[in-house]
Amino acid sequence: MLSKRFMMISAIENMFRHIAREQVSREYWLLTAREQRDDCLVWEDEWRGYRNGSESILDHTKMSMVIREKGAYLVYIQANFVLRSQNNSNSAVDLKILVGLNGEDMFSAAHDTQMVYGSSTPDAKLNTFLLMKMDSSSKLSVKVRPSNLVNFQPRPFSTFITIIKWADDW
Repeated sequence: MLSKRFMMISAIENMFRHIAREQVSREYWLLTAREQRDDCLVWEDEWRGYRNGSESILDHTKMSMVIREKGAYLVYIQANFVLRSQNNSNSAVDLKILVGLNGEDMFSAAHDTQMVYGSSTPDAKLNTFLLMKMDSSSKLSVKVRPSNLVNFQPRPFSTFITIIKWADDW
């Protein structure tokens, strides 16, 4: 397990070194989920005060991110859940992050089963890294399940997505 973690940290460090050497694209985003509507997460741009309003990656519904530059993207998604047991008994909760691209069917990007014991209300975190090839105007959307357990309270971030353009071509 430690070697996998080390390899992931090393890959992230190499990614930032690569970005620092290359001409940096304007395609890098940090978005936090603020609510859920029509089963999709509704996002808010965390850097909105530092960018021109016309530069937003979000569509008018704020449920989809519209990519502006063709390329390979590193996408990190984290969803936090507040788990509740049913009737103070032990229960299993299946957690999922689902990602949709261009209105196509959602694919499961991450899943896990968490046990909830007795009357406790623990937090659970589910996250994933994706390397995705996207065209300009590709639309990315995210759903999490069970949607009624998603934590939207920032601490400093709760449920969020980070999108960084990795390369112009795949």
